[in-house]
Amino acid sequence: MVGLERNSSTPNARLRYFRPVGAQAVRCWVEHTHAQLHMRKWMLEFDDAESEREFRAHDDANGLRAATFAQVVGVLFTVVYAAVDFLVLRGFVPGALIVRAVTIGIFLLGIVAVRRIRTLQDHLQVGTVALLTIIQVLLVPVLARVGDFPTQYLMTSATVTLLGAVGLLRLRMHAALANTVVFVAVCLELPTVRGSLDELGTITPQIAGLSAISVLIAYALERLRRIDFLRQHEVEQERARTEEILYNVLPAPIADRLRDGALTIADSAPSVSVLFSDIVGFTPVSETLTPEALVQLLDEMFRAFDELCDRRGIEKIKTLGDAYMAVAGLPNPDEDHAASMAELALDMQRTVDRLASSWPSPISMRIGISSGPVVAGVIGQRKFIYDLWGDTVNTASRMESSGRPHRIQVSESTHTLLAHRYEFSDPQVVEVKGKGPMTTYFLEGAR
Repeated sequence: MVGLERNSSTPNARLRYFRPVGAQAVRCWVEHTHAQLHMRKWMLEFDDAESEREFRAHDDANGLRAATFAQVVGVLFTVVYAAVDFLVLRGFVPGALIVRAVTIGIFLLGIVAVRRIRTLQDHLQVGTVALLTIIQVLLVPVLARVGDFPTQYLMTSATVTLLGAVGLLRLRMHAALANTVVFVAVCLELPTVRGSLDELGTITPQIAGLSAISVLIAYALERLRRIDFLRQHEVEQERARTEEILYNVLPAPIADRLRDGALTIADSAPSVSVLFSDIVGFTPVSETLTPEALVQLLDEMFRAFDELCDRRGIEKIKTLGDAYMAVAGLPNPDEDHAASMAELALDMQRTVDRLASSWPSPISMRIGISSGPVVAGVIGQRKFIYDLWGDTVNTASRMESSGRPHRIQVSESTHTLLAHRYEFSDPQVVEVKGKGPMTTYFLEGAR
């Protein structure tokens, strides 16, 4: 066999001949193929022990389902061969009928055993080889002793068993090789049983060819199963990564609805609390920092805020520059949403005080909270986001922007919900952009 390979080391990529393919080339092909699949040479086993265990468990689970079907097929073939025996022997031979009946009984026993015996399920490949060994012994040397069957007839029966087992029972390479060895042994014993050693030279090439075909088929089928397992594993990993990203971008209940096929996500809530925060003097501070240092400081602060939200069941909505937005009461209902948000705001203040020493100059934070109805939903086709709309959102934003450093300014609606549990400053009237004069309060702390 002569092939061509492209020599890409020259500008014109001239084609040149290579040497005839032999054992060395086959070995190189096998090594290259296994390396692509992260397998050891020759025997199909993954390099990673955990992956190999997972594949074997997966393959044996499918093998258990295939075993019943394969043994039913074995029963049907045995019945057909029992009928053909009559034509071959020109009459019924009691010994042959007994062997066929025993064979059917073994298949039926195997169907029951593989469903009931846990040890057999855990060692399916070993059990399968043991079953096939008994069947092949019955179908070749035993039948040869009880009836005057032609050699080719018995070899055909053994070949059907050999190739049927490889195709239907999901034998892996070790089991397939053991099954092939049994096939070779029973077939080579056939001339001895019949007392015609002259046939040995005739059937040996057939045995060798059939054995090679059996091993190659087993190799190809297991390789396909392993490739399919790897592809499924990769798909599952990608799905897990996609879901992880989805659940990081969207609230879990919203992500679940999208996964279930919801095309539009839009909800309204009669009463929630919305928070906005902003770092005072962030712009001049950011101009003195390298991009890496700036991102690191913001990341440390916002990670701390995220942990506070998770702890109190509050949903972070988004960050915009140095601003942080969150909502309590959505998408998971919270009857005490105003108190949850008040505690978050107080925790955020303490977090800023703790982290302030790591900034190049003193920092402070304005926080605004408002309570009331909102509309929430997912917008966009790419880089989508779960967002809020409504007068409550606008008011919370104005509470932050018109507030003071180190203070938490709340609207009258939030004050009404918390006045009996928290300390507030005296009411003040603030001119709010787009809203006009509004009565607001500064949250001081819990009573």
